Amino acid sequence: MRALLMEHRQDEICLALLEDRKLMDFRAVAETGLRTEAVLIGRVRQNVKGVAAAFVSLPDKQVGFLPESEAKQPLHPGDFVLVQVKKPAVGAKSAYLTQDISLAGRGLILLPLSTALGVSGRVEDEPQREVLRGLGIRLQPPGMGLVLRRAAADMSEAALRDELARLLRRWEALKAQAEAPAEPRLLWPGRSALEQAMEDFGAVDALILDQNEPDAPPHETREHPLADFAVMEQLEKLRRRQVWLPSGGFVVVDPCEALTAIDVNTGKSMGKGGDKEQLFLRTNLEAAEMIARLLRVRGIGGIVIIDFIDMETDTARETVLTRLRALLREDPVKCVVHGFTSLGLLEMTRKKTGR
Repeated sequence: MRALLMEHRQDEICLALLEDRKLMDFRAVAETGLRTEAVLIGRVRQNVKGVAAAFVSLPDKQVGFLPESEAKQPLHPGDFVLVQVKKPAVGAKSAYLTQDISLAGRGLILLPLSTALGVSGRVEDEPQREVLRGLGIRLQPPGMGLVLRRAAADMSEAALRDELARLLRRWEALKAQAEAPAEPRLLWPGRSALEQAMEDFGAVDALILDQNEPDAPPHETREHPLADFAVMEQLEKLRRRQVWLPSGGFVVVDPCEALTAIDVNTGKSMGKGGDKEQLFLRTNLEAAEMIARLLRVRGIGGIVIIDFIDMETDTARETVLTRLRALLREDPVKCVVHGFTSLGLLEMTRKKTGR
């Protein structure tokens, strides 16, 4: 059973995806402050030629960072600009802004200031990409861009048209609010944490919230859903440097400045007898499943190097590679597996999300 839990804890909203009560994904989102996707009217504060960017005054004395590469027009101090939060502020870092506005739904992303038409890179099957590309051509609004997300493959054309109509209405409302600005202000806060999670995680069998949400689909309300499903205990174990596998092996996770290194070991399973190559393959397959979970639960991004246990045959290595790729297709964050190096290390990347 797949269940999505949401609970408010201190200043955060915590969301957890469980499969048969096992934690598969976790995210904590700040309750206050600007969040990803928020659309605002800002005012250019100053240009910094050395970094080819502008600092933009936002509501509530906040400041955003708008690189020239993300701008749609020349930036001059005092100008009002329509911007969207690409990455929220973290610590002393200002919010990262863009003028390339995108409005995301479950199956579509509307690009109202672009004319690009694309299909998500997460759709790897070429025939399916062609089908979605044809669908995009039929749906693309005149003078606007559109991206077909992976979930579009499971949606009817009628459902996609309804979603597109909703996104177009949102854009028209934003344009109307942006006319004749007098001061920086928030136009749209972005999708709620629950809405984003439901669209990222896909269909679930149960939705369990700690408070009633009038706009949410049918759901169960519990006072402490995370405690009821031992989410924080699972999270603590999955965040340790050494994480055990079912058959007695373990993986070691070492975050470094430039990458994350993950080492796979046979551990306690080595002394259980049996065929050594089969033991190595089984441990590596278990490790592949665990690593796919750890990437999501720990929010690991950037370059990832995995040192699987050495296997003698190309067939065994291909089996592990195929399994890992299949598991990573379920990740809502884009992952690219580059394969084994000449030293037997597996190289992959996972898009950084800032979570």
